[in-house]
Amino acid sequence: MEKHDQEISIRRILVALDASTHSLAALEAAADLAARMRAELIGLYVEDENLLHLAGLPFSHEVRSSSADRQPMSSDKMERELRLQASQARRALEAAATRVEARWSFRTVRGQVTASVLAAALDADLLAMGRVSRPISHHNRLGSTARAASIKTEGSVLFMQHGSQLKYPILVTFDGTAAAWQAMATAVKMAQISDNALNVLFLADTLEDTKPMKGEISEWLEKRGLSAEYHWLPKATVDKLAAMVHTAENCVLVLGGESSLLEAEAIQELLDKTDCPVMLVR
Repeated sequence: MEKHDQEISIRRILVALDASTHSLAALEAAADLAARMRAELIGLYVEDENLLHLAGLPFSHEVRSSSADRQPMSSDKMERELRLQASQARRALEAAATRVEARWSFRTVRGQVTASVLAAALDADLLAMGRVSRPISHHNRLGSTARAASIKTEGSVLFMQHGSQLKYPILVTFDGTAAAWQAMATAVKMAQISDNALNVLFLADTLEDTKPMKGEISEWLEKRGLSAEYHWLPKATVDKLAAMVHTAENCVLVLGGESSLLEAEAIQELLDKTDCPVMLVR
């Protein structure tokens, strides 16, 4: 099979759910993808054993943000809180799956959050998750679990943030490699979901290098009754790409290829500097 003839196949979408609004944004996005791709929606809630251990310590207290009151914390109280959050996560998953008429399942596990999510992701084609679990500032830097997922997952990952959605124009990176074509196929699916514009960003040394890639993509899209707008970012850096995303205001960024701009540290830096939905295709 030619590298540009491959089609994306997503049959199982895992959503990492917690108490954050970011994970609910990931759930809504994953539900839309599940409907379009006829995939199963799988919800995962992890009972954080670190929180349970901390709650059992004699000096442990909780501080309510509404009143700043300090109250003693106990293991029993934390157990109840985690069960409540798991129940809320399950109801949210059921509602999202019902909305799009998708098959769904839900499970709760106890353990280290990051390790549990990464282990579950091995059985999924796509992991959807919030960028952070509990935002502590207006600009939400990448959380520890999302940071680990950007490096260690073997499959694709969708990072979402509260207030964002997939119904934006798609911007996909392209360097002509097989991995880039896989990202292109994913971007086309997402563009069809959002019924919005497809934009291709060439990661190439010179404008001349982009011409054969543009020809291939145009022909490939034409066979599917689609078109795209094309862009080239000279001497592309993380800062330049982040600035381009900010200029676009609302977009979904699809990353795929073998450019140095898409190496682990660069991707994490990019995720820290942008707020848009990001699909990392592998």
